[in-house]
Amino acid sequence: MPEVKRIKELESYIDQNPKINSKLKELKQKQKQMVHAKEFQQHNQYHVYKKEYDSIYEELLDLPFVEEYLELLDIVNQTLVEFTSIIQKKINESLTE
Repeated sequence: MPEVKRIKELESYIDQNPKINSKLKELKQKQKQMVHAKEFQQHNQYHVYKKEYDSIYEELLDLPFVEEYLELLDIVNQTLVEFTSIIQKKINESLTE
């Protein structure tokens, strides 16, 4: 996929930029905290993490190549989800025949 190739190119640039790399790690950490808070039904804490996540995300979107990187990640992840769904459906169909 051309998207994967472009992601690799952008990752190389991001890895060389400590400030951006740090912000992306911080974004991932907030995302993990949000998931844990939601899983343990800590609604107030979830909203605190969500607000922090959104703030970091907006900072990153100010950088055009980071915006492209995040959009491409979404596209590739969605494609993987669709492929997984198709495979699961075909397996289930084969098992029920």
